Amino acid sequence: MEKRLLETLHGDRWAVSGPWTGQRPQEAVLAEQFAAFVGAAWCVPVDHGSSALITALHTIGVKPGDEVIVPGLTWVASASAVARAGAVPVLVDVDPKTMCLDPAAVAAAVTPATAAIIAVHLYSAMADMDTLQELARRHGIALIEDAAQAYGATWRGRGAGSLGIAGAFSTQQGKTLTAGEGGLFVTSDPDVRDRAEMLRGDGRRYGPGPHLIGRPDLIDGTVVQGWNMHMTEFQAALLLDGLERLEEQNLRRSAAAEVLDELLTEHEDLEAIEAHPQNDRRAYYHYVIRLRDGAFGGCSAAAVGEALSAELGYWVHPPYHPLDRHPLYDPRRLPGVVEQGHGTAFDPTRFHLPTARREAGRSLVFHHAMLLGTSDQLHAIVEAFAKVRRLSHLLPPGGDQ
Repeated sequence: MEKRLLETLHGDRWAVSGPWTGQRPQEAVLAEQFAAFVGAAWCVPVDHGSSALITALHTIGVKPGDEVIVPGLTWVASASAVARAGAVPVLVDVDPKTMCLDPAAVAAAVTPATAAIIAVHLYSAMADMDTLQELARRHGIALIEDAAQAYGATWRGRGAGSLGIAGAFSTQQGKTLTAGEGGLFVTSDPDVRDRAEMLRGDGRRYGPGPHLIGRPDLIDGTVVQGWNMHMTEFQAALLLDGLERLEEQNLRRSAAAEVLDELLTEHEDLEAIEAHPQNDRRAYYHYVIRLRDGAFGGCSAAAVGEALSAELGYWVHPPYHPLDRHPLYDPRRLPGVVEQGHGTAFDPTRFHLPTARREAGRSLVFHHAMLLGTSDQLHAIVEAFAKVRRLSHLLPPGGDQ
């Protein structure tokens, strides 16, 4: 890692918009290698995961007034990116087994204004891509994957992010592939790829050459007015380094999760995520375990998480708040939304998300770093649950998020 960063530091080119030095940009190498990793034809690196989502929406032609269906249980950026693109986020409920988008809820939410579905692969499972692909085809709408938490996951052997018209990944600090910040946009559609390059480059894109020392190897386009959403060469160097370790780390995380599933569910008060059989390879951003009704003396998941955190010295906590009540999510606070008379459409409280609320209220998540621990450390998690179970009468009573 240090070698790559030092070479970048002394290489006189710190971003793709910098002058050509005679060496291929690390960003271009990263794009090629990550596309191959996912199984997509192309990757366009960007500055943030939110930028990858916004790029996806704009490349498929989403416009103000369009509706985009988003799961009600996800990180706020999955929905706020829709609002930032000018479209209306339509929140729908989740599947209780996977905590991912419920296709039946999606089907019920489709209207003539629906332009796209964003399928978020959440925590450790993929959304039902077979059904969502069929829904998208039937209604003539785009299917976008938010795969920020699904590096290396597969559906029928195909990589997460490669099954829709476009896939968006985040390389924020907490992700399994990280550069501190950054994002990766993937697609196998040549027109979408061309527009994505111009969107992230103020209308510019890679030129065919020849390259001249001192001149950026970007050419001006006349099709798309974009923004500057370039990734730096330092970020690309970090991601190339992390990509070399990702496969081995994914295998270790999956093996650890299988151990925890087996040991923790020996007690009938705990329940694991049930991935779809077609999700033939899982990737773990968080390991999730759910408390059954009455578990731990009826204590809240938040109280159990605090007790586990105290035992383990590592943060264990409930999932995201459902978006209809998330303190960080309210598109009405975006500049111009209320002034333009769109407040009602953007009101997140108008959506009904009972399953999202129930699952968020009874679940606990463990960051993927905990799955890279030793066997003794994994068993310490099991022992911590056993201790909290014995002393649950000392914890506050239950209640959802």
